Amino acid sequence: MKKLFYLFLLLSSSPLSGQLDSTLVNTMPTTIEEYNYLVKGYKIQVESGLDMKRGYHFEDIGEHDIGGYHFKIKNLIRDSTNELAGILIITESATSGIIYYSGIPINNSKLMDRYALGISKWHGGLQAAYSNLVGAYLSSTFNNLHKMQKIKSD
Repeated sequence: MKKLFYLFLLLSSSPLSGQLDSTLVNTMPTTIEEYNYLVKGYKIQVESGLDMKRGYHFEDIGEHDIGGYHFKIKNLIRDSTNELAGILIITESATSGIIYYSGIPINNSKLMDRYALGISKWHGGLQAAYSNLVGAYLSSTFNNLHKMQKIKSD
């Protein structure tokens, strides 16, 4: 599982990532401000009881328990365009209680490198559970895209 995770990291931070940005995702890139909000600002907002970042809202995508971790997935949506600005994954360890905030950027290879670097520092058990979660969502997304293309071509 760890090898699969490192392959994912390698692909996400390679030159291929830049090509995938423009071909798979047709939306405005995640900005550094949006990315920082996902990985730092949201935590401060929740802990301090602050209002939601102006101009954005979250869509709750799902919650899952995998390998001793509880994951919450939220899409950060720009109100002005109704576009996906990034994906927030909140991970809580059932044993230590530590909470991790990871942000998956959209259409921005430099921020994807930062994302990959951040999760590469996690220990193996967390990486495996996270990889399982992201892989499941990725396969589901590609399956849905395939179905939509098939319907469109029929």
